[in-house]
Amino acid sequence: MSDLTSSLSSELRTRVREIVADVLEVPADELVEDKSLEDLGADSLMAIEIFSRFERQLGIRIPQEEMTELEDLRAAYDLVARHQPSAEAAGV
Repeated sequence: MSDLTSSLSSELRTRVREIVADVLEVPADELVEDKSLEDLGADSLMAIEIFSRFERQLGIRIPQEEMTELEDLRAAYDLVARHQPSAEAAGV
C-alpha cells in the first residue's frame, strides 16, 4: 500500500471501491486491489465513467491524462488520494 493510499480514510476507500464496482457491475467484495480492472471487463468508456463519478461523487478533479493510470483498485485509491484537497487547503 502506498503512502497516498494509506492516507485515505476507510470510508473513502469504501466509496472508491463501490464506485468502481458499480461501473464494472461486479460485487464490491469481489474487487481485489491488485487485479487488473481490464481483467474484470473494464474498457476505456468505463474508465471515463469511473473518473466522472470520482469527480461528481467525491468532489475532486483528475486530469484526463491520468486516466491511463487506472489499472487496478490500488491505482484508483492512489489517484483519489493524490487529488483530495489537503487539510491545509481546507482550512483544517
